[in-house]
Amino acid sequence: MQPIFIGIAGGTGAGKSSLCTALQDKYHDKIGLIQLDDYFKPAAEVPMVNGMESWDSPESLYLEKLARDLVELSQGHPVVINTKNAQLNPEYVKTDKRIPVEFHPKPIMLVEGYLTLYDERVRKLLNTTIWLETDHDTRWARRVHFKNSEYEKKVLKPMHKKFVEPTKQYAEHVIDVSNLSKEEVFSQVENILKAWI
Repeated sequence: MQPIFIGIAGGTGAGKSSLCTALQDKYHDKIGLIQLDDYFKPAAEVPMVNGMESWDSPESLYLEKLARDLVELSQGHPVVINTKNAQLNPEYVKTDKRIPVEFHPKPIMLVEGYLTLYDERVRKLLNTTIWLETDHDTRWARRVHFKNSEYEKKVLKPMHKKFVEPTKQYAEHVIDVSNLSKEEVFSQVENILKAWI
């Protein structure tokens, strides 16, 4: 089985993870999920920006491994990923430790993350791409982890402008989620995916 790869991108707090989890919950047998958050490098390898570790730079991610894993999945092979996914690794909140989990290809594989569209090797494997658009203040208010105002000003905003926002040009579908409920966003994306579900 050769899966269909759907890229789900947008800035932090745009609602990517919530959307993907909802899609997985409804179509458990048909939809799998690969999350960019599982490809972060150790802190010692993360670049510094304005005197702070930049978790919002492409250099903080193992993008080559992500591309390799997608190729393996595209060939019908499972891949092992050290994940912090709350459903697969519920103890992560307490332990802060990722655990190895074997991911098997499903008919539709969502590839979710703020820099999903950054790497050309990854983009070439995606059958279609979706960008969730909303303004910074809304996204920052929704962000649930590591809310540090100094990091926001010195790292997050400049890195978003430099690396994340430019990748919107690669999105086939751009959905302005600013005034949409989670249900409305879900419905629009479900409609995009209906050809494959």
